[in-house]
Amino acid sequence: MSGLMVAGALAGLASIGATTAAATTVVRRERTFLPRGHAARVDTRRDPVDVALRYGCAGLTVGIAVDAQRRVVLAGPSGRFLRQHVLEPLAERVRRRGRVHAAQHEAFGVVLEADPNAGADLLDRLEDALVPYADLLSAVTGGALRHGHVQIMLAGAHRRALEARADRLFFAEGTLNDVGRDVPTDVVPVVAEHVAWRIGWDGRGEIAAEERYLLRSLMRAAHLEGKRVRFYGVPTGHRIRRAFWTELHSAGADLISAENLGALRRFLRGRHAHRTTYGPAPGQLWLPERKVRANDRPARR
Repeated sequence: MSGLMVAGALAGLASIGATTAAATTVVRRERTFLPRGHAARVDTRRDPVDVALRYGCAGLTVGIAVDAQRRVVLAGPSGRFLRQHVLEPLAERVRRRGRVHAAQHEAFGVVLEADPNAGADLLDRLEDALVPYADLLSAVTGGALRHGHVQIMLAGAHRRALEARADRLFFAEGTLNDVGRDVPTDVVPVVAEHVAWRIGWDGRGEIAAEERYLLRSLMRAAHLEGKRVRFYGVPTGHRIRRAFWTELHSAGADLISAENLGALRRFLRGRHAHRTTYGPAPGQLWLPERKVRANDRPARR
């Protein structure tokens, strides 16, 4: 074989090796997505969205308030805008990648916990902040639900005021008290509760059979209505925290909130990401497909 042919063969092998390595890298990155992970109250961080995405979370919670100019800002003394520090980073990621997470099948969830003094016009002010991102968001239009890349949910929202809006870009996050009361899923798609509200177990020893049955029954009932379930408030002690996470995951909790995202990530990566029985059929995505233009480039992250 001539030297030229040998060089060509070696170049081909190098190309195959590079392609394989690139594919391996992509697969490895896909595994970092945690469809059950949720970042709890990261609004104190400089870049809350970046923190949640760095750990592969499927959603995050931030506190919001309304400033003197009636603009929606993140809670705390910083006065940072919801649009600038939450909505725009998510929109930019979708523009670059096509989705928030390449492996996601459901909308990335953003839970907003409003300051009690936000005022009666909070829903109007929130709508104003969300309108520029309408193409990004799940929405109700003319009473019909449209799935998007990001779903905004307001915790503790005034239910009647929200239901009265035939067109809106946000939803309510309810509690398990909403299960079994004919609350529409296009109003309350997710119910969330603190682990101590219904469970007397402290994470030590085995959970009582009655409490395990109650937990799983509530979970099944919510899923039958098409609602996802999020739990938060898990104690921070390592062993107790792990015991709670194990029980919640086994019961079928859709989302587990945590402040220690590194620990949650290690826990969830060791378990299969179960799917609930309500959602899209196999192979069907809730999220809209996006046409990729020729000049779109994959993000380097």
